[in-house]
Amino acid sequence: MIKKMKKSNKIQNILLILISSLLGLIICELIVAYPVYYFLKYGKTSFYNREALNFFFKTDPVLGFVPTDNLNIKKPPPPGLKNAPRRKMFFDLQTNKYGFRYSDHLSKDKPVGEIRVFSLGGSTTMGVESSNEMTYPQQLEKMIGDPTVRVINAGVGGYRSIHLLHYYKEVIREFSPDMITIYSGWNDYGDYMMSYWKPRDPLRHTLLSQFEVTQHPISRFALGHLILKYYYRLKNFDRIEIQTNDPRTRKRYIETAKDHTWHEEYKTNIQDLISLAKSDGVTPVLINFPSPQFENAPLEAKEFSETDLNMAGRWDGLVISLKYIRTILKELAKKNNIPLVDLNQRFEKENHNFIKKFSYFVDRMHLTPEGNTLIAETMVAPIKNILKIRNQQNSFAK
Repeated sequence: MIKKMKKSNKIQNILLILISSLLGLIICELIVAYPVYYFLKYGKTSFYNREALNFFFKTDPVLGFVPTDNLNIKKPPPPGLKNAPRRKMFFDLQTNKYGFRYSDHLSKDKPVGEIRVFSLGGSTTMGVESSNEMTYPQQLEKMIGDPTVRVINAGVGGYRSIHLLHYYKEVIREFSPDMITIYSGWNDYGDYMMSYWKPRDPLRHTLLSQFEVTQHPISRFALGHLILKYYYRLKNFDRIEIQTNDPRTRKRYIETAKDHTWHEEYKTNIQDLISLAKSDGVTPVLINFPSPQFENAPLEAKEFSETDLNMAGRWDGLVISLKYIRTILKELAKKNNIPLVDLNQRFEKENHNFIKKFSYFVDRMHLTPEGNTLIAETMVAPIKNILKIRNQQNSFAK
């Protein structure tokens, strides 16, 4: 009898503990976790706003993620960042049924006589800080002024070189491109600093942890969301928007910039993309892209960049990384005998007036509509010339 009572009491104690734990979790969920969750969801953000992330991008089994198709967003510009007042994103954006930021009709079957130029790149090419019409590919098409020439914006925010290679393989080549422009390098450097980086693997990328946090079933609960968020943060698996300058950040960016591991992956991926395009009869054009940073900058330029471009101590590291990227691009252009369009040279003319130069950018890399205009103006003559040479070669071949 006593044994039965003890057993019954033990069961009751276990049930009491379980019920108490469950009630504790519910109280924690409602009183503690949910307000914090609400703040994280609608207040401070990671690399992209979490709501925007799931709206503007979707997961893909080969590419990791792709842009959402058939978007039509028109709303007032949001406020900029505290230390980057011009950084306003995702407020005026349209995509076609293929996910390209291209406003005109486009079919996979290319009409006879049409010339297609696809602009490949990451967020600097996608240009979500500008309307479709003010991205550099759309402006370039207008400046070329030839109705037979299409310039399609195939930029995808967060894509590094391995993504461009697979995007070309899986998507772009189906549209019979005649030329591709390759504007890439920022994300190879940035992604290598994160623990999820894995050589030549597009499924491990800058947005992965944010997809995991927002789409995982337990993330429906505030407590589950917080647990996932801080798990990825502790694992250095959550790319966040840095807004503070500290010695650790500066050191990390400089050390990563000098690491040849990501240099070699970047070089290999771009070479594979060049080779694949050439084998398809497509002309690859490398872009020496612009940046607000420059070598031997005065201290006042660096200090102003902290409050105008949210540089957060990254200036020196970015200068080093860009030096390697530009060297690789020059080597690949020479090795493959393909064009290299130097946009940075035009922007470097403004180094003496760094405030004016910074006005072309919204942060340490992304461009204002005026910056996109300067890119298009700089590209139009060399792209026209490349198209002319290509047409002459095709005519001679016939």
